[in-house]
Amino acid sequence: MQSELFTVGAELATDAGEYGKLQEHFMVVTPEFTGRLEVEIADLERRVTLPDAFVIPGGTHGSAALDVARAVARRAERRIVGLQQGGQLHNSEVLRYVNRLSDLLFMLARAEEGSAMKPLTGRRAVRTRPAPARTPPRPRRRLRA
Repeated sequence: MQSELFTVGAELATDAGEYGKLQEHFMVVTPEFTGRLEVEIADLERRVTLPDAFVIPGGTHGSAALDVARAVARRAERRIVGLQQGGQLHNSEVLRYVNRLSDLLFMLARAEEGSAMKPLTGRRAVRTRPAPARTPPRPRRRLRA
């Protein structure tokens, strides 16, 4: 995966005029990259039972690191969408790869947590009435000397 991320970075850093050279001399992101991630995700989905409730990220130190990595991947995904919308993304497979990467990181974090997972199942927050408006204090009279 690490070498694939270098390939993703190379594609994103390559100017439109130089993209042909990149394709000619280096590897580019292919559907096979994304397929490998999807196989890993499917394997984890078979092995890891996800809770029915909301999961608080970072149940363990390892899962916290994976959750941070997922947040970074999601941020990168949003930036790549911006490139795509601006017509600057040459290979749309890069976006699919980063999307599946963040899904894999989620599943890896849940697998790492194992039985340490503590889903948020607390009671619903209730709204309280707003406090009554305070009346402004009366101006103090000055005592005459």
